[in-house]
Amino acid sequence: MEQFIFNKDNLGKDTSGNPTLSIDGDENFHLSRVLRIRTGEKILATDGAGKTLLCVVSSMGKDSSLCQVLEEYDDLNSPRREFCVAMALLKPMSKIETALEKCTELGTRKFLLFYSERSEKLSPRPERLQAIVKAAVKQSLRSRIPEVVFLENLKEVVARSVNYGAKIVFHEKAEVTAADQLAGTSPSKSIIALVGPEGGFSDNEIAYLIENGYASLSLGKGRLRSETAAISAATLLSSF
Repeated sequence: MEQFIFNKDNLGKDTSGNPTLSIDGDENFHLSRVLRIRTGEKILATDGAGKTLLCVVSSMGKDSSLCQVLEEYDDLNSPRREFCVAMALLKPMSKIETALEKCTELGTRKFLLFYSERSEKLSPRPERLQAIVKAAVKQSLRSRIPEVVFLENLKEVVARSVNYGAKIVFHEKAEVTAADQLAGTSPSKSIIALVGPEGGFSDNEIAYLIENGYASLSLGKGRLRSETAAISAATLLSSF
């Protein structure tokens, strides 16, 4: 079943008082011209903030399609735990794009992208990255579109992490594995996880994070590329 993003303003009711949803704009073009969905077919539609609707397409037009709402779900296909992946910026940007796409598919709620001591200066395009995570939500049938936030440095990341129940920095020199640590963590506890750039975080950065309540954990044996580490982190956090 295909999924689309809807605007809350497009919710309505028919003459009998039954809930309806209109799909318009680019979403309608994708529905009618790209996927060639026809009347009578069922679709999913999410507002990107946790609400998902099961609908049946009742009529189609050039500019919009009308659907009858059959069922409503809250946080459909969302992981039990809320988690954020904070990732140092990398070159080329395609590495960041891959990480964001896959981590979104795994249920990441929010992304913080920041400059660390070993990051290279970039000119990211926020609108492109937001489009990538939106497409990943549709493809994976998730119900929440993660926010992508750009920060200037690690200090800003720490300032934004105060409301998370647990804070992790993944570091190849850490002796405790993330799987061992997470096994005893309640899924109700939100987590923020940091992944460094190529070459990793500096010793000073690790010390700073530990001083601010971060646990230094390992993703296992071997050395992972940064984008692979971010995807591995999201896999772990979505599993426990």
